[in-house]
Amino acid sequence: EGPIPGATPRDCGNYTFMDHQGARLIARKYLDEVLADPTDANFTYPAE
Repeated sequence: EGPIPGATPRDCGNYTFMDHQGARLIARKYLDEVLADPTDANFTYPAE
C-alpha cells in the first residue's frame, strides 16, 4: 500500500502506466492459476 516509488514524470517516462490495483489483480491471478498448483504444464512454453 502507499505511493508507488518512481511514479512521477521526473522519475519515469512511463509513469502513467503504473496501475497498482491492476498489478495486484494480475499478480493474484498468476498466484492462483500458476503458482498455487505448480505442474510441468504451468512452467513449459508451448512448442511451435
